[in-house]
Amino acid sequence: MSTIIISFNNQFNEKPHVMLDIENPAEEHEHIWIWDHYFSLVLNRLAEQDAEHAQQLLDQMSEWAVGFANKMYSPINELHAEGALKVDKNLSLVKQLENIDEIFMIEVSSQPGSWPTVHAKIADNASPEKLHASVIALAHYFLTNNTNFFRELPMHVLGMRKYYNDDTPFTAEESISGAPAFAFNLALKFYQDLDKKMQRQ
Repeated sequence: MSTIIISFNNQFNEKPHVMLDIENPAEEHEHIWIWDHYFSLVLNRLAEQDAEHAQQLLDQMSEWAVGFANKMYSPINELHAEGALKVDKNLSLVKQLENIDEIFMIEVSSQPGSWPTVHAKIADNASPEKLHASVIALAHYFLTNNTNFFRELPMHVLGMRKYYNDDTPFTAEESISGAPAFAFNLALKFYQDLDKKMQRQ
């Protein structure tokens, strides 16, 4: 089992620093699956506490995805230099964090022959701000450490947005698994159509 540990300290509101550690890292091709499921889980959780904040998170990710779409095939070094791989430039991932007072855990269990299951352990009183930040922090981590993730994330975010707008809202429990599955199928169809188009040329 892979465990992702997202840590915050008591100065988060003044200085939004987040530490992220991973025990037994999952395979890189599973990162987008993990992120999609965590995103949908947090949106649903936020909707119970603060639906407006949930919408703000979806809007922030969607705005980044739309703006990034025309940069998907740029060299990754250029993207890092431009800061284009940061969804929120005010949020910093740090390697050390003092006075940690809250931890979120994401447990990823591999399933032979299928995608892993994703389960989050988050306190009931976790603030909307930290829930929001945890999604962005996980995106930043994968964008920094997985050279394929930045080409997958925009399409998945926009696919999930389409699902929420046209099919099932993030307030519904079935959206937790439905939105990632829809995004995966949409991305798969896109690449299949692209492959057919390239073969005809």
